[in-house]
Amino acid sequence: MSKDDQGLNRPRRGSFLVCLALLLMLVGLPAGVSFAASNIAQEQAVSLARAGEFNEALAILGDLHQQSPDNQAVAYDYLSVLGWAGRDGEVVTFAEGLTLDLAPAYVLEAVGKALRNTQRFKEATALYGRALARFPAHRDFIEGHVYALGEAGDFAAADERIARLRAQYPRELWPLRLDAYVAALRGDDLAVLDRNQRILTLAPEDSAALRGRILALEALGATHRAQVYAEQHPHLLSREERLRLQTGSAAQQVRWGSLEPESEEMRFAETDRALALIEKNLAGLDAKDPVERSFVFQARFDRVVALRDRVRMAEAIAEYESLADEGISPPPYALQAAAEAYLYLQKPEVARDLYLRVLAEEPQNFEAGLGLFYAYIETEDFPRAYNLIDRMQAKQPVWRQGRGVGANRERLDVDVFAGLARVLADDLTEGQRRFKTMHATAPHNPDLVRELANIYGARGWPRLAQQTYADGLVIAPGHPGLQMGHAATRLDLREYDEAQSEIADLYRRFPENRQVQRLQLLWDIHELRELRAEAAYADSSGAEPSSQELRLSSTLFSSPFLTHYRAFISGFWSRADFPEGRGIYQRYGGGLEYRGRDLIASLAASANHSDGSDLGLAFSGTWYRDDHWSFPFALEMFSADTPLRALRNGVDADAARLGVDYRQSELRSMGLGGQAMDFSDGNQTGRVSAYWRERLVTRPHYKLDGVVDLYASTNRRDDVPYFSPKQDFSAELTLDNDWLLYRRYSRTFGHRLALSGGGYWQKGFGANPVAAILYEHNWQADYRFSLSYGAVLSRRVYDGDGETGVEYYLRLGWRF
Repeated sequence: MSKDDQGLNRPRRGSFLVCLALLLMLVGLPAGVSFAASNIAQEQAVSLARAGEFNEALAILGDLHQQSPDNQAVAYDYLSVLGWAGRDGEVVTFAEGLTLDLAPAYVLEAVGKALRNTQRFKEATALYGRALARFPAHRDFIEGHVYALGEAGDFAAADERIARLRAQYPRELWPLRLDAYVAALRGDDLAVLDRNQRILTLAPEDSAALRGRILALEALGATHRAQVYAEQHPHLLSREERLRLQTGSAAQQVRWGSLEPESEEMRFAETDRALALIEKNLAGLDAKDPVERSFVFQARFDRVVALRDRVRMAEAIAEYESLADEGISPPPYALQAAAEAYLYLQKPEVARDLYLRVLAEEPQNFEAGLGLFYAYIETEDFPRAYNLIDRMQAKQPVWRQGRGVGANRERLDVDVFAGLARVLADDLTEGQRRFKTMHATAPHNPDLVRELANIYGARGWPRLAQQTYADGLVIAPGHPGLQMGHAATRLDLREYDEAQSEIADLYRRFPENRQVQRLQLLWDIHELRELRAEAAYADSSGAEPSSQELRLSSTLFSSPFLTHYRAFISGFWSRADFPEGRGIYQRYGGGLEYRGRDLIASLAASANHSDGSDLGLAFSGTWYRDDHWSFPFALEMFSADTPLRALRNGVDADAARLGVDYRQSELRSMGLGGQAMDFSDGNQTGRVSAYWRERLVTRPHYKLDGVVDLYASTNRRDDVPYFSPKQDFSAELTLDNDWLLYRRYSRTFGHRLALSGGGYWQKGFGANPVAAILYEHNWQADYRFSLSYGAVLSRRVYDGDGETGVEYYLRLGWRF
């Protein structure tokens, strides 16, 4: 494509010629014919590009370039069309693979423009310098070089170049315009005024220079002189004044939108008006106009803020990124708005970097500091979050009891965030202590009531949390945060009718709120079907409990119906080898599950196949007395706990189980349970077990629990073909290590290592040590999917003989 071709429109001959040309090339015709065909296709591609059909043109030119990579004309046309299509990044990348030393001017123009558009100003400067060595009088290169120098911040070099241009072209306007442009970039309003005055000396009616002179005078504070010139050109004044007033009015409207609304229904009314004003102003502005340019940017900065306030976060980010792509650095308030939008859209790394930029310019920006705290939390950088919020807290005067909430709002805010830092790092005890202290100082502050109730919920006390939210709503009946928390406890406590009503109301009123969106998501997931599946393979060095055992089980629950009910079907299959032969057991069944505030229970019937077919019935569940005490129970005919070896030998059992569990908090729990089994061979088993779990270490990404397990059993008979000790007892201590390796909002990955050791005593065989090691991976995704898998290596004792066993397992949970 020649330089002259850029100003011409070649005749368009249709896609038929392109197809014909490509076909001729593909069938391998003589070189001359193929070359002509290539020219036809190339010419058609350029015509398509001029018509705006960039994708089709680039596809043709790309094919031609692949077929003839050494054809510089094709490569240059391809690069130029990329530039026309605005694909500046691709222009730069493609140009890196070309030798530009002999490239025509139009190619260098395209590359220089792309480098500037992608903010690679230093590279643009170097390219323009090389271009000028070949085309010293090429005006586009001269201007581009100066633009790039100025945009790169090399004002000394730009000024030196402009000085030479002005000396070389003393009667030309464009060097002065370049000079004014660079001066404006430098913020030198006096130079801007001088250059515009010089332009007006040469061209007294130059409207751009007239507007520039007025603006420069205004910026310098010479408003009277600016007014004199404006009166000489009233059309300039009226437009300039209108733009200025309109822009300022829109900015003020944005600020009004951030104030407390008259009602929640009107919370976006002022912001909507601000956005309408901004759009109206922008519609009449031209970013290329030197006078209007600053107004365009000011309006766009204000639009970023207004879109953030309107919770149109994707649009706010799009506006910010568009400014950034143009090489425009927004002021701190617009950067802060963009950071909040990124945080809302779960891009905390970008938000963090923007907040740091804001604080670099405005170290005392309190709101930016709080935003950075959240960005650190959401990037799992708890040390920096702690350090930041504690430093902010230390800078604030102490909030003394009796001074009231209004005495120091910033101190209260930073105290709340310092408490949240502990809560979000799982130090719930310290978080609760801090919020109870604040609540005692300001018991009628609904925000403090909400945070305290949030902690109760996080500690596993949904009833206490619900009551606390309700108490807060007495103080502030319309408080959205309290209403959201209260709705969450409805779901946690399985009060599904009430939960559905409250969540639907919140979502109708606050669809943009992230917490409300999460509640709606959890409700939608509650309405889904659920699959639970497990697979395990175990082997042992001895006959007990079995060798080469394989277990498969699954349960599929229906969607809820009649508020609290779900139907389910289940299946279980196991196979193992014993000295007397292989045992296989199958169980298929279904039933009904009930989930209420204080009771979760299920009734199931099953068909059991081992040595024959038997009917099984089971009624099981857990009664929750309060937030701490619960009582699991089960009655089974043809119990699922019947050993496979017993089933292999034609023996089954019925069972009854009852237990009591006490959960103080996430730090401590304990339980006691008993089970009685009545075997069909006359054997009767009684079992008692107890446990105590204590949190030993709590860190944001690591937990260590100590667990003591006690177990004892008696059997009427010990002359049965399955393991049935007359009496036995075991005591074990487990150190359960849990690491969170990855967390990205609702997606997590962790691993777990549990080390167990203790002793086992069996009547007639004495006491022996036992031990086990468990290693496990855990995955969670979007509240709908969970997967865990691992292995257990154990050393157990049966009838005095030690056996080493290994088990591999996989568990899956899925809502769909």
